[in-house]
Amino acid sequence: MVRLRLHLALLLLAAPPADAQENSGQLPDGKGKQALQKVCSGCHELETVTGSLRTRIGWQQSVDDMIARGAEGSDSEIAAVVEYLTAFFGKINVNTASAKELETSLGLSPKEAEAIVGYREKNGSFKSFEQLKTVPGVSGEKLQGKRNRIAFTQ
Repeated sequence: MVRLRLHLALLLLAAPPADAQENSGQLPDGKGKQALQKVCSGCHELETVTGSLRTRIGWQQSVDDMIARGAEGSDSEIAAVVEYLTAFFGKINVNTASAKELETSLGLSPKEAEAIVGYREKNGSFKSFEQLKTVPGVSGEKLQGKRNRIAFTQ
């Protein structure tokens, strides 16, 4: 009986969550999806490509590296891949983003996005998420929900 319980526990731990099973292999629809599938799937599983979040610069560097290693695509396909990855698997650098980029990427109101940019211009670059949450007029709860999409690089 103990062996059966141990075996069942190991099976449960090894199984991916139900939502991961349902979403595996599925990419959000958007401009650049087909280019991503064409350019990247020849060498990797798409989950490997989309498994991490990066800033636009990070995605550009990754794609450039893959091109240097032999990935093939036209200039427009490569640009579409970077745009797609940035839009759906990207991080936004709150120290360099415009108010419009913050609004679009983080789902902020125009007033909240402007508050972040104004605070940054007055006080310098953000060093941490806790500091970002102190910006007057910005919902800390809204930011918390997007925390994994926020970068603080200089």
